[in-house]
Amino acid sequence: MAKILLLDFEEKDLKFFRDKDFDIDRKETNWKSSSIESLHIPKNCRLILYQANNKSTISSAHARDSEKFKHVVNKGGAVVCFIGQCERFHLTNFVGKVPKLELKKYHTPLLVTPIREDPFAPIFEHFGRSIKDARKLFPDAMAAGAKVDLKSWDPNSDGELQVLATSSDGYPISAVIRNGKGYYLFLPWFGEENIRVAEYILAEMYPKLETEEPEVPELPEEPDVPAETGGNWLEKEEYAFPGLQELYKEKEEARKKFEQTVAKIDAKIEDLKEKKQAPFQKMLIAEGEELTKAVVRALEYVGWKRVVNVHEYWKNVVRDREEDIWLLEDDTSPIEETIKTDYVFLVNVKASTNPAKDDDCATLQKYKGRRMQEFNNTKMKSILIGNYYLDKEAKLRKNPYTEEQISDVEKDGNGVLTTHELFKAVKAIMENKIKKEEIQKQMQAQQGLIQFNFSVKK
Repeated sequence: MAKILLLDFEEKDLKFFRDKDFDIDRKETNWKSSSIESLHIPKNCRLILYQANNKSTISSAHARDSEKFKHVVNKGGAVVCFIGQCERFHLTNFVGKVPKLELKKYHTPLLVTPIREDPFAPIFEHFGRSIKDARKLFPDAMAAGAKVDLKSWDPNSDGELQVLATSSDGYPISAVIRNGKGYYLFLPWFGEENIRVAEYILAEMYPKLETEEPEVPELPEEPDVPAETGGNWLEKEEYAFPGLQELYKEKEEARKKFEQTVAKIDAKIEDLKEKKQAPFQKMLIAEGEELTKAVVRALEYVGWKRVVNVHEYWKNVVRDREEDIWLLEDDTSPIEETIKTDYVFLVNVKASTNPAKDDDCATLQKYKGRRMQEFNNTKMKSILIGNYYLDKEAKLRKNPYTEEQISDVEKDGNGVLTTHELFKAVKAIMENKIKKEEIQKQMQAQQGLIQFNFSVKK
């Protein structure tokens, strides 16, 4: 039973490593072989090298195989994934759920900033210029070497993630997740040089995995099948009698039609996500100008007649950056007239991995006072919309505002709101649980902490 497994490599690659006397086997995923068999991993396997480069849309394939990979890692082994043209499920069906994993398409990075520490640094020192395809693994820019406890991203996740390399814009394109005694290693696609990177890993890193294995309960044993036979050679067409051959062809045609149907549905799903859902979801993960634009979109959706991005409005005027958005009820008169005569809502947008600062709330009244004097208009209310604890799942976040902050804001006639609460308002409107006008009324009426009542009858 081989201790090294090549997954979705070619037969010539297996021969290359066997000629170098490595104890190694090769298998194909169901995405590549079109089989429906469960993936069998040799009992004593210590290292899996997987080329994730497949356009199959069958997300259900290998859906239950992640425990087998986890077993290898828990025993002190490693799973190395070369990430090419693939979908997220091509990875997660093997390595399990990885919080925030994106796999956004990326042009080949012109500059790669790698980690400086061994054992991973030499991979990029020797082969960094050979990267043919790279994916933005996670939505946040992080420095090479940065570490994240995955529980901070998802309480149900285990392990520590470390960024191994970033692209020229600072987003991770390679990472390692240490779990149990071993690790999952995510590498970019080196094209034909994948085999050389794999050779380096086998020569320099694999020997360190060959230590005494800790006691880990064994998975139910499966029959060990020689890699040379593939385990299913009697099922090949040349061994099939008439009748079976036709059924095999019928099965293949049905499989292709199924894949085409799923591909069309997946395309619709991605299109709907990109156009309708993702812009609003940015309220839960973004910061800076990207967050401001997402909040503007949401406020427009909930029905405010005029939502003004103040920084764009003043883009040709030299002045200090203060409030971010104006909400106006009149969409017919010029803005410069409306802000002097009608009721104006001044919106500040903030983001942080921490709770709200006292200064975030104090500036509400300060900016309101300045605008009242500047526009000679006292009909104003300030609202802070904050994406706090942005590194945590939205529904698990605590209230970022203290009782004292809320009390002070309420005394000034202002309000504080979370981006998650605004996101829930958008979702409730889409689900026909509440009318847009009701959301606006509640924003106008509430002072202090703004929380929407979605049970109001339509």
